Amino acid sequence: MNNVYEHYRGDEEFVKRMLDRIERMQRSYRVIYTPFLTSAQQHICHQLLGKQVLYMMDGGYEQAEYKCLAIYPDEGMKDAVCMPIACLKASFSERYSSLQHRDVLGALMNLGIRREQFGDILVQTGTIYVFVHEDIRTYVMQNCRRIGRSSVCFEEFSGTVTHEPSLLYRQVFVSSLRLDALVSAITSLSRAKAQNMIRLKQVKVDQVLLEDCDYLCNNNSILSIRGYGRFQISLKDRKTKKGNIVVEIGTYV
Repeated sequence: MNNVYEHYRGDEEFVKRMLDRIERMQRSYRVIYTPFLTSAQQHICHQLLGKQVLYMMDGGYEQAEYKCLAIYPDEGMKDAVCMPIACLKASFSERYSSLQHRDVLGALMNLGIRREQFGDILVQTGTIYVFVHEDIRTYVMQNCRRIGRSSVCFEEFSGTVTHEPSLLYRQVFVSSLRLDALVSAITSLSRAKAQNMIRLKQVKVDQVLLEDCDYLCNNNSILSIRGYGRFQISLKDRKTKKGNIVVEIGTYV
């Protein structure tokens, strides 16, 4: 068992909870559900469960980033899986207010809702979609009445939701794909200030909080920088005459 935890250093607590869920599923012989999982947690589950445990994931719509996991003991129980996810929809007037993802996130967190209790937040033209655990849908509908300067009224939505992320691209030049170099280029801050942000736990890579300035990012890595937003890294497979790497930065808007 200790070998299992050593393989997932830094995520021991999450792995322990997953192993407890597997044991509970096998003991009770019923479907067990998780809260919403980040992409990094989903990756751990794929590795941990493998082909030994039957499972499925869903986030409420096809392109979901946050997803719930269901594990079940028998193939015959697959059709009985019903993910505890509700989609809530609200409208707002863009004439009077411009809402962003972080505004909705802040409003939900200010209600005392834990991040694992809700999944993706989609802000489209005059419309907000939020995927929540069914246990809190009524609470959100009754208590989330204002976001920023906009009055909102969430209702349960049973239709199909589609979403294509909107990104604005720009090119930057970095000496390496080290995390501190990329954060410095994205924020236009000095390397020292970028390193300080990383050490202060203000930077995530693919939803994983990192404090290692030397960490090497990959193509399509997603960086979340507190106060600056979310960015997708895209390598252009070329260098400048001075040997710097050309990277395309997609800013989520």
